[in-house]
Order: sequence, then structure tokens, then C-alpha cells
Amino acid sequence: MFKGIEEVNSEKSDAVMFGNEDKYIAPDEAVDAIEDFAGRYPGYRRAHAKGIAFDAEFVPNGNVASLTKAQHLQDEKVQAVVRFSHSTVKPDPPEWLVPIKGMAVRFSLPNGGVTNLTMANVPVFITKTPEAFVRLLKMMTKGELSWREKWRVLRKDPEYRTVPTLLKQLKPTASFAEETYNALHSYYLVNEQDKRQAVRFRWVPVLEEDKGLPAGRMDDLEAELIERMKSGDVQFRLMVRVAGEGDLVDDPSVRWPDERPMIEAGIVTLKSVREDAAESLVFDPTMEVEGLECSDDPILRYRSPVYAESSDRRLREERLPK
Repeated sequence: MFKGIEEVNSEKSDAVMFGNEDKYIAPDEAVDAIEDFAGRYPGYRRAHAKGIAFDAEFVPNGNVASLTKAQHLQDEKVQAVVRFSHSTVKPDPPEWLVPIKGMAVRFSLPNGGVTNLTMANVPVFITKTPEAFVRLLKMMTKGELSWREKWRVLRKDPEYRTVPTLLKQLKPTASFAEETYNALHSYYLVNEQDKRQAVRFRWVPVLEEDKGLPAGRMDDLEAELIERMKSGDVQFRLMVRVAGEGDLVDDPSVRWPDERPMIEAGIVTLKSVREDAAESLVFDPTMEVEGLECSDDPILRYRSPVYAESSDRRLREERLPK
């Protein structure tokens, strides 16, 4: 299923390459690849293990009501759960060394349903397909290549064209509350006339510069966020970017042009820390509701079975002390 690294010549050379056939990779194999690459920590999420969760309130403004029937995007306030996290699998990482942060939001709809947005503070995903992502993990795990040779693969293989750029742009985070988070994947909003419009979502922080907030503690972003809430509301605006002609809807590794229309759809406000840290929740980003549909992005579609596999493993395991 996985074609290993092959050298073009029998001798080690700069042209280190590996197979790129997009053969289906089962979810359990994908989770195995994550564990092999990053380590295994029983009882914790296989990604974004460490985090903090809040009960929250989302107030939509109706600006996208003409584009969608989705209940949480009309004009009625809904309850939400918001979880911020670090991208590592380690339950107690050095936080400043983990620049990629996550923001997952679960909306509770008036009809009893739920839907999720799972976002990160990077503009794109690192690969176009799940198969390419798993191959990347396996390549980075293999011990026969030096880091210099692995970096050469990342720079030369067109499948991973986004990786070097993203790595160069990453920097330590001062506060969860000051980051912009992108859904990475595209969705379709569907209105009363069943017209579909491709969009991408983004959370943008609502910051008040004159509040005299304490300096961010990059060694403990959870504590920093709790302290920040004592000084006032921590809020984010939900922004909806509307696709234009020619925009790639099903490729999460490609950015849309900045000039595409951006509509503010509402504001989420953190209310109180959840003692359970939302550990029982799976923030599956493929949970469709009337008026909101997933695109055919293969990475997005693959997340649901991988999340399920990860959840099944951790909920069956005994969590070990950090």
C-alpha cells in the first residue's frame, strides 16, 4: 500500500524521491502513522492532545442568511463549545515549540443537531490528499534519511510545495486569543432556493488594544487565556470567504485570492471554562446540517473516519500520568 522511499540512483544523491501513488490508506493505518511519527500517549487525542475548552455563545448577525438555511447562521443565538489546542500529540509539550494551534467549535442547533468547525492558525493544509499526508509522515519517520535529505524532498516534491513555506512562516504564539484560525477546507452554503455557494470559514480575534492586558505567557497559553478573560470578553468574528470563478474548492493546499469577498457572519464569546475539557467530544468537521454541506475535498472527507479511529482508541485506553 505504501511505496517506500526510492533513490533514483543506487548511490545516495540529492534526488531522493518516494512513491506518490494515491492508493487508499485505511484510517487505522493513518493513525498508526501518526503514532509512529510523533509518539503514542494512551488516553489522549492522537493530535492536539493538550488543550482547554470553554462553554461559549455564538451570536449570528444574519449577513449570510441569504446564502444558507443553516440554523446557526441566521439571527438566533446558539450555544457552543470552543476548544483551543496545540497541534502536538504530547499531553505536556513545550508550548512555544508548537507554533500550530487549533480552535475547534461545536455549535448546538435549535433543532437539537450539532455541527463543528475545526480550524488551525495556518492558511492551508500541507497536502492535497490523505495518501500524500500519510506518505509524508512515513517519510519523516524513516531513519535512513538525514534531516537535510528530508528537507530536500519537501522542497523538490511538488506534492509538498506548501510545507517549506509554512515552516518558514511559523512563529511562537503569545495567546490563543490573538490568533486567526482557518478552516482549511471548503464547504457549500445552500439557501432556500437550493443554490450552492462554495465558502471557506475563518475565526478572527476581536481585540481591544487599550485593555491593559498582561503580556502573553508562551509557556502556558491556557493560564494566559483564563487570566485574559478576567479583563473582559474573549471573542472571535466568524468570517465567510466566498469563492470566485476558478477557485479550487477541493484542494486544501491552495489559498484563495485575498480579494475574494469576506462576510462577517457573527461573533463567538467565551463564557466559562469546562472542567471536563470537552474530552468526550469529537469535533468532526464533516457533520453536515441543512444549509451546510461538505465539499469533495478528500482531506476533509477523510477526517471523519480518522477522528473516529482516534477517539475509539483513546476512549478504550487508560490515560497515563503526564
